[in-house]
Amino acid sequence: MDKPFNLKQFAIHQEHTAQRVGTDALLLGAWSFVHSLPEQARILDVGTGTGIVSLMMAQRFAGAQVEAWEVDAGALKDAERNFALSSFAPSLHLHSQDYLTAKPEDYPTFDLIISNPPYYTEGILPEDARLSLARHVGEGLSPEMLLRTAAVLLAPRGALAFISPAASLPHLRRIAVESGWRLSELVTIYSKPHEPKRTLTLWCRLVATDGYIPMHCTELTLQDELGAPSAAYRLWLQDYLL
Repeated sequence: MDKPFNLKQFAIHQEHTAQRVGTDALLLGAWSFVHSLPEQARILDVGTGTGIVSLMMAQRFAGAQVEAWEVDAGALKDAERNFALSSFAPSLHLHSQDYLTAKPEDYPTFDLIISNPPYYTEGILPEDARLSLARHVGEGLSPEMLLRTAAVLLAPRGALAFISPAASLPHLRRIAVESGWRLSELVTIYSKPHEPKRTLTLWCRLVATDGYIPMHCTELTLQDELGAPSAAYRLWLQDYLL
């Protein structure tokens, strides 16, 4: 039996999922974005996996109700256990729900949709995992699909947040304009100084009456020149990692 991944306020068991907790999920879940949520916000975590991002949301937003959608049977089993064992269980609601087939009329609107969506990067995953992930992306659950479809599940002032490869940002911004979004917040994540790898993005709907709203931009470098975790990375995760 695998040992759980222990954080300050909860633990993650990941014996049955193929996609274990990684840096992307931690960075996304710990992101202190500027966008404000209602005190009793409704948050949707799309593709929850082990449930770690949902748990991090529940820890940060004490009054929120967090819905977690997942389609993989192994991940659902792990997430169910992780939710049940946490003190945040009353705020967490796990569903075997495919985002691509969800009907807006079946759910009240959400104030935030957050996702660590699959994307296919050659050479990072073992062959079987790469094939499974490539199929998932090919079927449509991707950053691009989230931008094209998330608005129907969101409240009028709701937001969409996700992590994606840094190189995909220009493409995503084009899709966002076509789909009626503005990029509200951007964090460029560097693995080492001058090596951009990921972006955290938060998108809000374009509203003509809002006028000009500047984008909030920051950067985060994960390692120092010697390859050790940077002070900024440790600070980013200080509320969660032991």
